[in-house]
Amino acid sequence: MLIVSIPGGSQAQFNQTKCKLQQRITPMAQQQSSEAAVQPLLEQFQQLFFISKIVGILPQDLEKFRTRNVLEKSRNGMIYMLVTLVVYVLLYNVLIYSFGEEDRSLKASQSTLTFVIGLFLTYIGLIMMGTDQLTALRNQGRIGELYERIRQVDERLYQEKCVIDNSTIGRRIKIMVAMTVIFELSILLATYIKLVDYTQWMSVLWLISAIPTFINTLDKIWFAVSLYALKERFEAINSTLEELVATHEKFKLWLRGDHEAAAPPLDSSQPPQYDSNLEYLYKELGGLDMGSIGKGSSMSGSGKNKVAPVAHSMNSFGEPIEPASDKAGNRNPLASNMVHESELGNAAKVEEKLNNLCQVHDEICEIGKAMNEMWSYPILSLMAYGFLIFTAQLYFLYCATQFQSIPSLFRSAKNPLITVIALSYTSGKCVYLIYLSWKTSLASKRTGISLHKCGVVADDNLLYEIVNHLSLKLLNHSVDFSACGFFTLDMETLYGVSGGITSYLIILIQFNLAAQQAKEAIQTFSSLNDTAGLVGAATDMYNGSSTLHDLVTTTMLTPTG
Repeated sequence: MLIVSIPGGSQAQFNQTKCKLQQRITPMAQQQSSEAAVQPLLEQFQQLFFISKIVGILPQDLEKFRTRNVLEKSRNGMIYMLVTLVVYVLLYNVLIYSFGEEDRSLKASQSTLTFVIGLFLTYIGLIMMGTDQLTALRNQGRIGELYERIRQVDERLYQEKCVIDNSTIGRRIKIMVAMTVIFELSILLATYIKLVDYTQWMSVLWLISAIPTFINTLDKIWFAVSLYALKERFEAINSTLEELVATHEKFKLWLRGDHEAAAPPLDSSQPPQYDSNLEYLYKELGGLDMGSIGKGSSMSGSGKNKVAPVAHSMNSFGEPIEPASDKAGNRNPLASNMVHESELGNAAKVEEKLNNLCQVHDEICEIGKAMNEMWSYPILSLMAYGFLIFTAQLYFLYCATQFQSIPSLFRSAKNPLITVIALSYTSGKCVYLIYLSWKTSLASKRTGISLHKCGVVADDNLLYEIVNHLSLKLLNHSVDFSACGFFTLDMETLYGVSGGITSYLIILIQFNLAAQQAKEAIQTFSSLNDTAGLVGAATDMYNGSSTLHDLVTTTMLTPTG
């Protein structure tokens, strides 16, 4: 609120003029201005939508998104997506059959454990891809409503002077898409060049092995970026509340007189200075001749009541107001005493603002719950895929170091560098989603802390009642992200998954050692049996020859009659 130092008789006219100025802006004009100022979030998804549409992740209408930035159902898009899903499944099975010659001899040459693990994990990538696409078909009507609710939240935040910059979302999308392409090409080309016999034409089918992970990553970019957008809106609310607290603290310092020590001494010999920000008030109240003020002449006007300028101006925090200057450096010789009143100092006034912010917070929480429900099955499949693939890739790397055969689709485990890149890519997706979900949940819960700071710094009974009432609402509208309710996406889950991978890897290696030792024992026993058979045959031959020799000798020594 602006308070201008004027003569006592002009205070009533100043209040009336101020009310008239405030009434000029109608609610419809405010809504139109907010719509013009708020940038829709989907404008930042242009490139990602086109890529997703081509590979068959989203069934929404392409033309409507291109022209109006909305996600609406499309029958043709749904048919195209189903066709791509069937084609991907057929090509993946052709890939498995073409490179399955090694797998057919794997069971005979290695343990049954390695064979079963390879057989199961061969199709888990295909299952993950199918889950993503079928879930997108199920949610094709709801995802558009989700982003429309986010746009409405942005408009309500704009009315509370919280402007969201969505340009960071666009840059984040570009970085994530670029990293996805880099990782996919690095793993695919390195494996193809080093571990695949590319002299045969069937080796071209190896390109199909990258399709499931690429589609899954694009789908998770949609979820991750949308989740990051919710986190930004929670943080915008928290920043607004923190700003209220900081402003009131400065205001309290000014009331205690701390400005006297910090403010420079006033020089009454200086002429009054003009503040261009209050020009409209001068015109409305005083009828001042602004041209004469710019020339340094005396003020003139036909108005009955005129603003009495104050020679030296300070804000409410004891900081001197810098004189307005033009490009040439000329200073205007008029000043006004402007005080920025703290909003927390008026509980009745700030109640509406706090109520609006808490209502927006509740809406963002509901959007987060809806988003979690829409992506619950894809998140569960991704976490299961990440856990199993990470464990299996390390296990097959151990098998490769022991010169043991491994499944054909996991031949990247034969090269440690390719294994590191593949594991970094897979684990990076899982860890980033868990971390982002955890940070978003923390940002939503921090709003209650920021709200209580407002009550503490204001130290007003009415404001305390308002804060306690709103805190109950925030407590009942917290948001947590989970994978179909099986586990929560937080750092504790990440710690448990890391421990589980380590435990199962040790168990698999122990089973592998036991199987190899049993196989060596069987081979040793068979070798001993063969050796014993040869010795027995040699002994029988020796005994037979000795008997023949004795018979011949006896015959020769026997006298003839």
